[in-house]
Amino acid sequence: MKKINVIVTGAGSGVGQSILKSLKISKLKLNIISSDISPLNAALFRYDKSIIIPKVEDKDSLKRIINILNKNEIHVLFVGSEYEVEFFSLNKKKIEQYTNAIICVSPIKTVQISGDKYLTYKFLRENNLPHAKTFLPKNLNNAKKILDNCKLPVFIKDRFGTSSRNIFLIKKKNELNKYFKIVPNSIIQEFAGNKGDDLKDEYTCSFFFSKEGKIIGPFIARRILKYGTSWSIEVRNYNKIKSTLKKIAKLLPSIGSLNIQLRDGKKGPVPFEFNARFSGTTSIRSHYGFNEPEMFINNYYLGKKIKKPKIRNGIAFRYIDEIFLDGIKMSSKKLKKSKGEKRNWF
Repeated sequence: MKKINVIVTGAGSGVGQSILKSLKISKLKLNIISSDISPLNAALFRYDKSIIIPKVEDKDSLKRIINILNKNEIHVLFVGSEYEVEFFSLNKKKIEQYTNAIICVSPIKTVQISGDKYLTYKFLRENNLPHAKTFLPKNLNNAKKILDNCKLPVFIKDRFGTSSRNIFLIKKKNELNKYFKIVPNSIIQEFAGNKGDDLKDEYTCSFFFSKEGKIIGPFIARRILKYGTSWSIEVRNYNKIKSTLKKIAKLLPSIGSLNIQLRDGKKGPVPFEFNARFSGTTSIRSHYGFNEPEMFINNYYLGKKIKKPKIRNGIAFRYIDEIFLDGIKMSSKKLKKSKGEKRNWF
């Protein structure tokens, strides 16, 4: 069988790199192409072929992306940048019509609910699911009135933010003035779970949705966040969380991966964020037997039915690594043709 040509966008992001790692450990025969909007991203220099793609907000981006997919005879496209998910969801049918590629992206309604923390809250509330009360302050004075009726601590968040950007825990009322000025599209959300801000009771969970409509999972991991990403991760069979997760999955039509984040506390597990895409822990899930990019290719491209994966228990730790391109300037034309060196530090 010929190798399957797979492209991953957003290769410089944590999500993109996590997808690439999952493909790298797959047993499938793949030509893996990394792509990004900028050449200054590490993952572009770890694969035999890398491509610079246009920003999705560019006027001619759709036409150019279609041309890139056809030129490189791409069979499967994975979206590695959260900023591109809505674009590929809206244009999935057209791209698939004019190329031979299958786009791994969920329906636009699911994408929009997942990309908006207030819509996520409304979805949970309207479906009688556990939720953290969330408010949309009109201005600072309105935010202060909301805080008067809330039990501290509370979170102030960017309604449309990702990767834990612009999220602050307010423990005292006078902290609101500082954070309201710097958080765009502010929402105020009650603190779900146990008291404290160490996030020891936070979980990141995932389902895989097959072409036949089968919901596979969940994969559940407890995590500690650092630098806006899952830094210490423990994979176990957390049974008390499964019921809530399965109810959500049945109500959100998805393609490929659906990521659900929640906190556990005295009132039980409380979901607070969805990602209708792969997440930064995709590679960790793959290591422990839940390889969603591989499952997608097997199911959606090769037409194979997916058996229930055997998920192993364990822990994972993140660390920082480097890619070296010796003797090359950032402005050099050789940059695009180079393959970086990775040192074996351990």
